[in-house]
Amino acid sequence: MRAWEFMTEEAAANSFADNLKQQADTKADQAKKLKQAASVQKKREQINSVRASLTKRQGELGKVMASASSL
Repeated sequence: MRAWEFMTEEAAANSFADNLKQQADTKADQAKKLKQAASVQKKREQINSVRASLTKRQGELGKVMASASSL
């Protein structure tokens, strides 16, 4: 095998490996972004749940205050 033929094959193998690595890195970045988005969504749902609970308690306290002031 001539030197230039060997170098061409090696370059093709390296570019193929680099391409695979780049694809793997892209997939890893996408997975990381999806995980972060899921985490943010979960936190939003938790905040909305706590907000609803606090609103309900505030309404109950308002009723108690109204009934206490009428005594």
